[in-house]
Amino acid sequence: MLAVRDQRGFTIIELLVSVSASLIVMMGVVTLETTVIHQQARITNRVDAQSRARPAMTRIVQGLHSACVTSHIVPIQTGSTGTSISFLSEPGSAPSLTPHLHKVYFVPASGTTPSMLKEAIYPATGGSAPNWTFSSTPSSDMQLLTNVAAPGGVIFRYYDFVTGTGALNTTPLTTPLSDTSAARTSYVTISFTSASGTSKNGGVNTQDPNSPLLVTSAVDLRLENAGQYPNQDNLPCI
Repeated sequence: MLAVRDQRGFTIIELLVSVSASLIVMMGVVTLETTVIHQQARITNRVDAQSRARPAMTRIVQGLHSACVTSHIVPIQTGSTGTSISFLSEPGSAPSLTPHLHKVYFVPASGTTPSMLKEAIYPATGGSAPNWTFSSTPSSDMQLLTNVAAPGGVIFRYYDFVTGTGALNTTPLTTPLSDTSAARTSYVTISFTSASGTSKNGGVNTQDPNSPLLVTSAVDLRLENAGQYPNQDNLPCI
């Protein structure tokens, strides 16, 4: 006599519970994978932004550190603004050097062309310290960085020292710099944001609106520490 096999299976309720549990597990896995992918993209963007921004900042800072080609000159030029700085610069150890005129300036994005930070260099054509003359045509006009932004619309800020105190003025000088303000500029801060060079949306990750990297630095243009003598102006290159 044949044995009767057990014909019982899952009930509808058991089947629904199993499907629901499977869906919950799958949703958790998908959410975890999505988060990991976004985090990887964020890290990649920031590493790329860091590797692109640091050389640009280093070049600007080194150029400004070489601005005092001789003593008692005005290294930061009249007309410098929050997004464009013109300064004298020439590396070397000689007591007096003939500088080039450097102009680092911000170019906003236009259409499919990304925003840029560029540097134009103008060779000296004559004159002597402190009244050199420079070519009106740059010998080079190079791109330092793309996908760059000016925080609050300002990259460069210019400061002087309070006469007789040795303290740095906390209020930046008004731009564009006048002849008087340029002659007093002894301290410059640089600040910009750098995004991934391969990003399609300016480097902003949808999971992290602050993904562009903020890079800041500052340069003291004095040759010695600021003094506190009553009549000491603490001017640059002194």
